[in-house]
Amino acid sequence: MLDRISAPGVARGTMERDEASERLAAEEEKVEGLDGTGSDMGRIVGMSDAVFAFSMTFLVINLVLPQRTAAGSYPDLWSYLANVWPSFVAYTLSFFIIASWWGAHRRLFSPIVRYDPLLVRLNNLFLLVIAVTPFLVGILFDYGPGATLGRGSVSAEVAVALYASVQVVGGFLLLAIWRHSTRDHRLVEKRLPADWIRRTEDAQLTNVVVFALSVPVAFAVPLVSMAMWIFVVVSNRHLVLRPRARRPPQGRSSAGS
Repeated sequence: MLDRISAPGVARGTMERDEASERLAAEEEKVEGLDGTGSDMGRIVGMSDAVFAFSMTFLVINLVLPQRTAAGSYPDLWSYLANVWPSFVAYTLSFFIIASWWGAHRRLFSPIVRYDPLLVRLNNLFLLVIAVTPFLVGILFDYGPGATLGRGSVSAEVAVALYASVQVVGGFLLLAIWRHSTRDHRLVEKRLPADWIRRTEDAQLTNVVVFALSVPVAFAVPLVSMAMWIFVVVSNRHLVLRPRARRPPQGRSSAGS
């Protein structure tokens, strides 16, 4: 009699303990980020987009409006435009370079479904490069090739080389983010094709190489070095290819099974 009474009680107690353990495990899973890992990519991507938007907007502050002369009149418009067009070219080019980095960042982060502390640190360092770009554009305005119109000077060479060097660092950081995330499919979707991972890495490496090659060119002809950056802007959208779905035909699959 005691066996028949105690056995259901023991079983019920065991079930209650198991259910409590499952509830506790479920609650622990909801608390993400305690160890620096998680799957909520919204905050990382949202902050990144904010930095990009701020940097692209802040660029325009470097453009200087015409000032009144001592006589109280404004300078001739054509003379003003002739003096500021190099600065406007640098502004426009930098705007599209940042937009190009944003496009690459968006495409690389699309298949990333998880984050870890290293990914967050690398992304923050990359955003530092984006945030400092308006400062580099200001240096281009003050010391770039605009004053010599491409004939080159020590200041212009250093200004252009510094700008390109920082972009090289940014490219390497973005490449490091991709390699870290895709190694053994650590942070990306498991179904992401290996060939697309490799082609995307090669495309990102191409951007780094272009900026790196423009650094020594800057010490020869600064304007030619800046013209090389256009390749990154124009080709970036074509270099990162979309993954190709490789699904077996339904007929063959069903026939084989």
